[in-house]
Amino acid sequence: MVSEIFEFLGSLHPLIVHLPIGFIILTLLINVVFKTRNNSVKRLITLGWFFSFISGFIASIFGWFLGDNNYYLESQINIHKWTGFAFVIITFLIWMLRALNFNLSKSFNRISNLVVFALISITGHFGGEMTHGKGYLVKSIPFLKQNKMPTVLLTEKENSLDSIYVYENLIYPVFEEKCIVCHNKKDTYGGLNMDTYDNLIKGGNNGLGISKGNPYKSLIYKRVSMSQNEAKFMPPTGTPLSFDQVAVLKWWIDNGAKLKVPLTKLRNDENIRSLVEENYQLDLREKSYIETLKLAPVDQNQLEVLDKGKYQWRFLNSEKSLLDVKFVGKKITFNDIELLLKLKEHVIWLNLSNCQLKDDMLSLISEFENLTRLRVQKNNITDKCIPYLKDIDNLKELNFYDTLITDNSFEVLTNLESLEKIFLWKSKVSTLGIEKFKSQKPKIEVITGL
Repeated sequence: MVSEIFEFLGSLHPLIVHLPIGFIILTLLINVVFKTRNNSVKRLITLGWFFSFISGFIASIFGWFLGDNNYYLESQINIHKWTGFAFVIITFLIWMLRALNFNLSKSFNRISNLVVFALISITGHFGGEMTHGKGYLVKSIPFLKQNKMPTVLLTEKENSLDSIYVYENLIYPVFEEKCIVCHNKKDTYGGLNMDTYDNLIKGGNNGLGISKGNPYKSLIYKRVSMSQNEAKFMPPTGTPLSFDQVAVLKWWIDNGAKLKVPLTKLRNDENIRSLVEENYQLDLREKSYIETLKLAPVDQNQLEVLDKGKYQWRFLNSEKSLLDVKFVGKKITFNDIELLLKLKEHVIWLNLSNCQLKDDMLSLISEFENLTRLRVQKNNITDKCIPYLKDIDNLKELNFYDTLITDNSFEVLTNLESLEKIFLWKSKVSTLGIEKFKSQKPKIEVITGL
């Protein structure tokens, strides 16, 4: 019950934290605007420092509760936390000095104002990075080039990007609009017919239309990419090919100019991928397992097993088919885990942290076939529990923070092909063991603390 109260108070931090920001900015403005300092103004400024301190103190306490929920890494939260505490201490000292009627010089006022403003700015900035991600300040700056990620996909092809082809869906429609009216079976200007793939490759009187792998020996590419002042520039009338269309044509030729090149091949080239995503309103990201998972909505009757005060849960998708489940009791039992088996295909994230979990209880984990994230931190579990994880095919994140696992666990963890991130700080694994694991699995992110 106590932990639930602390978790609730922690959730209020984002709300409370705006109060000290408002109070200190208002206080600093009064300090600057009112040049004449009569007793009323002085009392108002002193009151402003008091409210800045007391609201900052409450926000920092609530923030401590939030940070203690293991939602953030220490490396993420440290600067935000300690600058916040520094703000509270300094506002308290300044309030006390003013309340005790110390004669504070103008230079002291200026310096203290600057220091407090800097602290609230730094604290707020790093809090913003924790919430919105790094670089959040520049994401919306006008005229600054951004790597935008359109969410619009070709709706009729939505179920399979592999069914969309570079030539068929991106290149040929451009040729059909701008070229084929003059280069077809009936009108073969320059001996060039572009109405079929084979004829396109063959070219016309002046050479190969497409030289696979070499755009600069490809007659068609040379004609559409040369200066518009050249007599041989194509098309001679109408709207030329855009920069983006020429870039896609070049990429296609560079990569062998094959008839059936799935659009997904563009993922390997960041430059052309971004261009295509932005200009063709496609989303070429390689979808995560969760995004590709199609399940029926959870039966509301099944959810009753979670409404017994031991679990918190939420849906991870709008279709209400994927669940994030957390055990919130003090001590978990076999029966508690068995309750979840009724929902085993729907449980995607599972949090069994700090609940006196035993090794053998994880023997049921292999039943959760769609589990991608497992958190078992702050339990006295050992290497004996690790073999139970080997049959979970889609497990991407493991949290073993503050457990008793050792280097012996790496023998199984190395064979988890889908694993992407693992938390090992405050465990019994050695630095040497971690380095060996990293050398074997360089793509897995290993979190070992500061």
